[in-house]
Amino acid sequence: MWDHITQVEHNTASQLLQYFIVNQSANLMYRGLGHHMWTLSPSISRAKGSRKLDAVFTDDSRAFKEISYLARFINACDDAGIRIAGDSDQLRDFLLEPRGPNSNGRNVDLFKYPSLWPSDNNAVFHFLAQAQHHGVPTRLLDWTTSPLVACYFTVSQALYERRRLLSEGKGVNLAEWRLAIVELDTMEAEHFKEDFRIRFAPGFTSQNLAAQKGRFTFIKGFELNDLDLLNHNASTNFLRKHILPLSEAYNLMRQIEMLGVTTATLFPGHDGAAKHSIESMLLEDLDQEIRDQTEPQG
Repeated sequence: MWDHITQVEHNTASQLLQYFIVNQSANLMYRGLGHHMWTLSPSISRAKGSRKLDAVFTDDSRAFKEISYLARFINACDDAGIRIAGDSDQLRDFLLEPRGPNSNGRNVDLFKYPSLWPSDNNAVFHFLAQAQHHGVPTRLLDWTTSPLVACYFTVSQALYERRRLLSEGKGVNLAEWRLAIVELDTMEAEHFKEDFRIRFAPGFTSQNLAAQKGRFTFIKGFELNDLDLLNHNASTNFLRKHILPLSEAYNLMRQIEMLGVTTATLFPGHDGAAKHSIESMLLEDLDQEIRDQTEPQG
């Protein structure tokens, strides 16, 4: 699945960070992956609906599930008295009956023209971005303009994935596990903007989003089988993957912390502090396991 994408191997955390420092560019975005074999598939592609939704819409029309998730999110926000990004009567009407402009500027029913979903309307996008950052499955894929932030997320995701595998009693081959940071060249991707979008959401959309220098990519359409950006026929032109041995996870996290990127700065508030306490423990445990496997016995 990654065979057509340029891959750059780094042996140490210092080498990886040096590369990012030397090759800085305002045209680049980054996404951290906790495992080098993970793809660029958004959360809605993996999300399960209720049995009722599955029976009504089937797996081939999961965008209907996406709309259902969003509608339930907005209802729950109302019940809790929480502000919704882009909120308006038009946004709520849109979720009930999605409409958007076609290539001629005519406002059409998106159920009849599913390739136009979701609308390019800013309010709709801001709402999607807010929902995504609070864990609602959407077609948005998170990126960041900071390679250091991407480095944090690749380590963080690896820690939780290792914990999940161990809790399920599954074997974990740490020697073959690689961290990955994907680089997206927005200038090259600009040529394909009709196929997918690159968007920025204002900081007020989510406190975390602002701290993480977040950006989003997404592909339009109701059919979700091809929402993985790796399936884009020109992805080799604008994607590059950097990989690092999992054994360097501890060093990478410590070095980016020295550069000012920490769990607390990326997740401001008590939740971030709690997340830091958990992840630091998981990181130390991973590092010790790797040391136990590599140090000579005797």
